[in-house]
Amino acid sequence: MKLRYALLLVPAMLVAALAAACSGGDDDAPDPTATAASTGATGSTGATGATGGTGTQGTNDIDSYTKVQPAVIQIVAQGTFRDPEVGQADGSGAGSGFIISPDGLAVTNNHVVAGAATIEVFIGGDDSRGYNATIVGVSECNDLALIDIRESEPLPYLDWYEGQVSPGLDVYAAGFPLGDPEFTMTRGIVSKARASGESDWSSLDYSIEHDANTQGGNSGGPLVSTEGKVVGIHYASSEVSNTQVYYAVPGVIAQDVIEELKNADYEAIGVNGWAVYDQALNISGIWVASVSAGSPAAKAGILSGDIIMALNGLPMALDGTMADYCDVLRTAGEGEPMTVEVLRYDTGQTLRGEINGEAPIEVVSVAAAIEDDTDIDTGGGSETYSAYQSVTDDTGTLIVNVPVEWGDIDPRPCDNNGVDVPCVNAATDINGFYDSYTTSGMFFGLFGPTDLETLLEDYAQGSACSFYGTYEYEDPVFTGLYDIWENCDGQGTYFVNLAAAPEGGAYTVLIQMAIVVGGDWDALDQAFATFNVLQ
Repeated sequence: MKLRYALLLVPAMLVAALAAACSGGDDDAPDPTATAASTGATGSTGATGATGGTGTQGTNDIDSYTKVQPAVIQIVAQGTFRDPEVGQADGSGAGSGFIISPDGLAVTNNHVVAGAATIEVFIGGDDSRGYNATIVGVSECNDLALIDIRESEPLPYLDWYEGQVSPGLDVYAAGFPLGDPEFTMTRGIVSKARASGESDWSSLDYSIEHDANTQGGNSGGPLVSTEGKVVGIHYASSEVSNTQVYYAVPGVIAQDVIEELKNADYEAIGVNGWAVYDQALNISGIWVASVSAGSPAAKAGILSGDIIMALNGLPMALDGTMADYCDVLRTAGEGEPMTVEVLRYDTGQTLRGEINGEAPIEVVSVAAAIEDDTDIDTGGGSETYSAYQSVTDDTGTLIVNVPVEWGDIDPRPCDNNGVDVPCVNAATDINGFYDSYTTSGMFFGLFGPTDLETLLEDYAQGSACSFYGTYEYEDPVFTGLYDIWENCDGQGTYFVNLAAAPEGGAYTVLIQMAIVVGGDWDALDQAFATFNVLQ
């Protein structure tokens, strides 16, 4: 089952390229071609001004699906969207929603409004007047948001369906698909009352599967009964055996969540994004399209374009869904500290810190760790190269970032005891790198399953350098050991050998780097943060 957002994103060119690359190929995984939920989002947490409740002003006379239009809204959320491959883009997302109280509280999907810089609401298809709205609370895990329409006059609103939801129940999907201001309603039936609720952008206990036709822009719109009562909130669709199937957040789940949202965000840290998984790139996590200002994610230093790799030590999205992410949030509890590990995708940096804690995320620096744990002066980043470039070997197996100043690059396979293995050599001068300890450069090679200590012994620098020590290495994919050698050939050069392997030890990598000038410590950080095996 491949799910996709029901939100219309404008312009259409803003497609989730990373999600498309990270489908994993599983028929039960979320749709990798889903467009980004809205375009950025900055709403407030626990905004003031909402009065809550189901209505103390006026009464509700909506008793038929034919009468729901005045309480259904179109939402245009404008903001900034960050795609790690495409970059930053401004745009607007068009979705739907519905009013639940005469004082202007309305419900939509989190992915419609989370992080929006501006939210404009049009009521009942009246595009002649737009109302500003503020975010009262959002829930990433339930894909729900509560907004407050700034209107003093009592508004028409919808009540919740209280009957049993079972297959065959007549339902009607109301909203504003394709960004069209004209109100639309389609008819269908409930096909499954308790379908799977796991997707790449939410994690529900279950969802309602129905066949009332919807399109982009229907996100957040109500799924109502014949009596005009809200059975669920439409949020996704999929194609199953060449048949389009649609999904809604059950009303019974939504009501409990909305009560929480009247006070603050719930089961959320303030991001708009979804799970990504790419086995070939060894990347899995929660891709952040945008971050809500003032949210726990923003305070921790998470940026749009980041990928949350782990929470409280648990790797994220290994199954391509938000299930693990939401399980950690629910286990930790609202507002409780959580450790977080982030991949800053466009720079290749790994950052670690806390959400709801006292340690904002910081770049994981091997050079800084070396300086902390030894008496080696790595320069504290005062000397760096002008820029870095990504290089791959001739087989397309290895990838790593090196300084642009290292212009002598050899991506050809290397001989290892008569066997060619994928490797990359990069230096200011490769011959100088191999013939002396006065030239900055590196070697990156792939080996079969190998004992790490044995591999380091095989590539020890011997009497030319003084052995300094062995240290442990760990990142989201690899664990290993690295040796530091110093004063090579009396030149003051440091030499670092890293041997590392992924979980299970299917293969081993070796990185060798000569630290000749201060900027080479920064190059070491870049290499350790970006090296990968593309299998």
